[in-house]
Amino acid sequence: MITPVLSVMAAFAVGAIIIAWAGENPLTIYRIVFSEALLQKAGWRDTLIRATPLVLVGVGLGLGFKADVWNIGAEGQMIVGALSSIAVIGYLNDLPGAVLVPLGLLLGALGGGLWGALAGWIHVRHGVNVVIATLLLVFIAEPIVTWAVRDPLQDPESYLPQSRVVGNAALPELGWIGVHVGVLLILVVVPVAAWLVSSTRLGFLIRAHGGNRLATTTNEVRPGRLPLGLLTIGGALAGVAGFVQLAGVQNRVASGTAAGFGFTAIIVAIVGRNHPVGVLVAAIGLSSMLVGAEAAQRESGLPVSLMDSIQALVVIFVVAGDALATRQRSRREVMTLSTQPDAVTA
Repeated sequence: MITPVLSVMAAFAVGAIIIAWAGENPLTIYRIVFSEALLQKAGWRDTLIRATPLVLVGVGLGLGFKADVWNIGAEGQMIVGALSSIAVIGYLNDLPGAVLVPLGLLLGALGGGLWGALAGWIHVRHGVNVVIATLLLVFIAEPIVTWAVRDPLQDPESYLPQSRVVGNAALPELGWIGVHVGVLLILVVVPVAAWLVSSTRLGFLIRAHGGNRLATTTNEVRPGRLPLGLLTIGGALAGVAGFVQLAGVQNRVASGTAAGFGFTAIIVAIVGRNHPVGVLVAAIGLSSMLVGAEAAQRESGLPVSLMDSIQALVVIFVVAGDALATRQRSRREVMTLSTQPDAVTA
């Protein structure tokens, strides 16, 4: 736990140098960023709304990454999940929200899960690298949604390439802070995923597959079944995130509906070290930086892209710190093993 904290602190220290080089006071900028995002009601609302899809997608990606299944295609899975939802609920606006919201969540999970499963099938059946298989489907999903909102799913009352509105499927707000109820999914997904990883056979297989793929074979798991399952789970969570973003924020599907959340969630999973709780912390942290960066731009004129650079530094330092810690652990283990024969001889 100490390593990622030190890595983040080091990244912010380097970021402070960059901010100073840009002619701004780093302490002032950091104060604006974090006070606006975490100490103001509006900032908390925006942070939680932005963090929600990142947590949902990041948890699914983290499960796969922990097993060395690198799903890079969550962006496409989000798109297909949102498109699957609006393709049905857009024509059922007469039904109450109590019916449409669960239906939308189910359709989102089904669409995203099938898109993830398709990548898994390509990987397992045809031996295509999982990174290539998942990323390829992103570039297939994007033109599909562009075509869909221009032809079969286009709102007949709009001249723009966009779908019908979600209508009664719109997620209601929690009055006390103003966030939509989709945020509550975090309270379900994170603890359930943490329990799966730590206390179930699936969690054992995930850890074993990440450390030694032969171990899953010796535990009577057919080769390919675990990657296929994890890609399906990750896709389903991304599809749910797609519906949440659609029904809670965007109100309709258009080109660019995933808004980069699928790719940003990769950063969240890596910074959170693929653990559900770590993903939650990383998602809130990165979202607060984005919200705060917009406030800093309004107050000081500092480009938002500069905070993107600091986010990149956080990822680089966390990954480098983790690699260094792993290397040091390996050296200690080798030294321990090398001293054991002497101890036995004595």
